[in-house]
Amino acid sequence: MSLTVSESRRDPCEVVIAGGGVAALETVLALHHLAPGRVRMCVLAPGREFVHRPLAVAEPFDRAVVRRWPLGAIAADHGAIHVRDTLAAVDADAGCVETGAGRTLGYDALLVAVGARAEVAVDGALTFEGPASVEAMRDLLAAAERGSVRSIAFAVPRHVSWTLPLYELALMTAAHLSGHGARGIALSVVSPERSPLEVFGRRASDTVAALLRDGGVDFRRGAPERTTSDGLRLADGRGVEADAVVAMPRLVAPEIPGLPLTSGGLVPTDLHSRVDGVENVYAAGDITWYPIKQGGIAAQQADAAAQAIAAAAGAHVAARPFRPVLRGILLTGGDAHYLRSGEEAATSALWHPRSKVAGRYLGPYLAGSPERVLHDRTADEGEGDGVAIALALDAADANAGWSDYPEALRWLDVAEGLAIALPGRYADKRREWAERICETAR
Repeated sequence: MSLTVSESRRDPCEVVIAGGGVAALETVLALHHLAPGRVRMCVLAPGREFVHRPLAVAEPFDRAVVRRWPLGAIAADHGAIHVRDTLAAVDADAGCVETGAGRTLGYDALLVAVGARAEVAVDGALTFEGPASVEAMRDLLAAAERGSVRSIAFAVPRHVSWTLPLYELALMTAAHLSGHGARGIALSVVSPERSPLEVFGRRASDTVAALLRDGGVDFRRGAPERTTSDGLRLADGRGVEADAVVAMPRLVAPEIPGLPLTSGGLVPTDLHSRVDGVENVYAAGDITWYPIKQGGIAAQQADAAAQAIAAAAGAHVAARPFRPVLRGILLTGGDAHYLRSGEEAATSALWHPRSKVAGRYLGPYLAGSPERVLHDRTADEGEGDGVAIALALDAADANAGWSDYPEALRWLDVAEGLAIALPGRYADKRREWAERICETAR
């Protein structure tokens, strides 16, 4: 029988972290904070970059830009190395992994956070799966502005539990089309949910329902299955008329030899993110059994794993179990709304530093904050944030008034960082000011 990390570990403890997304990087930052000098980390991921995917929904509307960070630099800044390769198999008895390139990497502890791949769930729809779908969404908006598309349905397939990005697309589409004079276009959200974003609880759901009504977006309960010549077909046989359909993808986890799977094809873990029946192996994020596939939840699973690994490596850390708190920022055509499970929605930040990915350690890092740890706060505590955002936007307008467009754009970058996404009218100003700079350069 293999030994636990604390009984067999080298000094420092060798930790392999498979993956380059939220859960993997949250683990790197957490272990760097919790067990300095006690762990040696290897990030096993094929890509060169970490992509801040949640902001992809705002890119078609020019309200935010998806940022990218080099994985190697993040790893190096936190005492880790980056090996550009894939996880092919796990041999827990031998304490090693095999990579796609045929390497063997030994470990004292392994964290598997390789995510899941997106697949089409509604045939014939525009499946919005992140940055790769931005241009297609832009084309759809342009078609609606021209009048060649008169109705759009935003579809949530069955078994998709994290639906917030689709509501963002629907609300921002409504605001964008209204702001560009495209009237009379029918918009709807079609979802198996009993109420909009019900996963956050009744109070937040009521706010989202009101936002949809105010934006002229219908909410229709039903399970979308496929597109038809005139719209969307639901599982119960009903139809929803639509010229175009935008849908969420289905996530499918990879099968990794050496790891057990549930009947649903996911990796089972306990509340400390330990993989069931496999010594010294942990898992976090979309590959695991937890039904809500969201960055903040993945980060909380990673924190539970990091605490357990740090404690086993000899750090004076309490290994606390995974107790999920769902947090989300809903981007709309106006103010962003902050959602936290069971609470009222708020237009002021319910956690600080504000970040679309509310990871305990990764959130502050992505926000560029000097604070190392994210913490919750009340809506009243966040009320002053609006003043800072307004000042940044006023400064942008003032500089544009003086024809200093580069400085105006810099102030918009400040405002975007504070507000997560720009108000719609400033997305138009950003385009206009950028064009003025290009004209001057000619």
